[in-house]
Order: sequence, then C-alpha cells, then structure tokens
Amino acid sequence: MPKIIGKQIEFGIGVEKVRGVAQLTGEKWVKKITANVVERSEKVSDESTRNVLADSLENRIVTKHIEGDLEGNVQADMIGYLLYNLFGAVSSSNISGSVYEHEFSVQEAIQHASLTLFTKEGAIAQKTFSNCMISSLEINAVVDDYVKFTASFMGKTAANNSDTPSYDTEYQFVGKEITIKIASTEVGLVTATALKAKECTVPFDTGLIKDDTFGSYDPEDIYNGQMMIEGSISLDFEDTTLKDLYLADEFQYMEITITGATDIGGGNYPTITILLNKVSFTDWNREDSAAELVNQPLAFKAFYNESDSQQVFLKLQNVTSEYDTPVSD
Repeated sequence: MPKIIGKQIEFGIGVEKVRGVAQLTGEKWVKKITANVVERSEKVSDESTRNVLADSLENRIVTKHIEGDLEGNVQADMIGYLLYNLFGAVSSSNISGSVYEHEFSVQEAIQHASLTLFTKEGAIAQKTFSNCMISSLEINAVVDDYVKFTASFMGKTAANNSDTPSYDTEYQFVGKEITIKIASTEVGLVTATALKAKECTVPFDTGLIKDDTFGSYDPEDIYNGQMMIEGSISLDFEDTTLKDLYLADEFQYMEITITGATDIGGGNYPTITILLNKVSFTDWNREDSAAELVNQPLAFKAFYNESDSQQVFLKLQNVTSEYDTPVSD
C-alpha cells in the first residue's frame, strides 16, 4: 500500500435519516486543517495470577466507539451542520434569492440529530462512522488569522464506504470581521459600543453520555448531557469597566457577530451571530510587559436566562437552504 500525507485524508458530513444508521452519501465534504476521527477500543487486563511474575496474563476488548477531532477554518455553509448537531433545533427561511437565514436554538432533549461522518484515507481505507455527536465545539479568533473551529466527536460504529468526495466554494471568515458587544439588556446591544477585542474563544461542551450495555461492544446510543459555554476574550487595558463587571455580582448580555465581506446576493453577507443571554465574567487579570501594551484577559460563562427562557441563540446567514433534511442515498 502507498503511504499518504495528511492532505490526502478527506472528511465529510451527513445528517442521518435514522439514528445510528449510516448515510451512504455525504452532504458536505470539508476543507479541513486536520481530521483525526478514528475507531477506538477499550481493553481491560486480566488480574488473575498463576505463580509467575508477569503483571497480567491477557487482556480483552470490552467496548468500542468512534472518537476524534476535526479542525478547520469557519466556513459559512459547512458550519451549519455542526451547529445543527450541537443545538438540536433549527428554523430556516429564505431572505432573498439564494440567501437563507438559519436560527439555531437548544433543543431541551438528550437526543439531538445524529451525524454520519465520512473519512477517506487516500487509497488505504474509506469509512463511515454512524450515530456521531459533537462532544465539544470551539470557535477561536485572533485579529491576524482566519476564524477557526475545533469539533470533537463521539460515534457508534464504522462501515466501509465508497462515496466520492466533492467540494463547494465556501466563504471563510477572518478575525477582522468580528464584533463583540455587551449590555445589561438585549435591546441595549443595538447601541452598545463594540469591544476592541484582540482574541476570542467560544467553546460549547455538550457533556456527551456514552451508553454501553450488555450484548454489544458498541454503545447503544450517545446522549447530550448539558450545554456548557465558558469562553474568553482579551483586549487592551484602557479602563476598569470590565474589571468592575468581574468584581460585581451581575450579569450581561453578550453578542458576538461575524460578518463576511462578500455580497452573497441582494446586499446580504455571510453572517454568524451568537447571542448569550446571561453572561458572568468569571475571571479577570492584567498582564504587562515593559515594551508591550498592557493586556486584560477575561473569562466568561453563559447561564440560562429564565426571563428569556434561553441560554444561547445563534443565527447563520449563507446560501444553504436547510440543514435538517438528510440527503437521499
């Protein structure tokens, strides 16, 4: 068999029609940086002894599953498949021509729509992984680079596949296209002054629960256990406003908007807007070096806002018509 390099590993995604039953055709093949989603097994050692000094006599497989990470630039259309799995609920509508808006909200259920993941490892192997769920999704941005994401997955079973990878043109965001605002009310975000941030990280953790049972090496299912959002921002130290918020026992609304520079139709632009309904700044610090600008890094946590009946809400604008209908194989 010929050896391969990382560029020859290809990765695709498809929404499953039936939970745990792999799709044969991918809906979106991903232009990625790294993709290392693989089959895993857990082995346990035999603790029996028989008058020898060897620490164990054998081991056996007890469970199998799929896990790993996908890393890439945030792409305006592909990211919707990850968001649908993460949030669990989406409502899509046509804005103008070929431009659509998708509203993602947290489905308050432990079963969100499952994904089939596709991997093609050059000429060595080509697989599908079924019943895949996102365990964490992190969006990370700095001023002088593409906005990046890392998605971690857990899945159920692997099977051989022969789908042919194909790639679409995707808008990829950069850090300069981000606006971050905070306000004491949601309506106050409209007129709030944007923070002059230099770095931002927004991680979502779903607390996946792998349900192993008797009768199968593979998990019966993989469930969502939580929606935890604990992120960070960093900016120059110009005043004590954010420090005061950290020291106070109060909450803020936070809006993170990423607006692309390319018109995708009718004066509309690829956009991601993340609304966090109840944010507390959980850490603040001042970092300085003699020959550099003084920096203030902050950590934040998003809580459920009972008045809004919501913790987080996300809008995505792009040229994909919908995300919740699987393709027909």
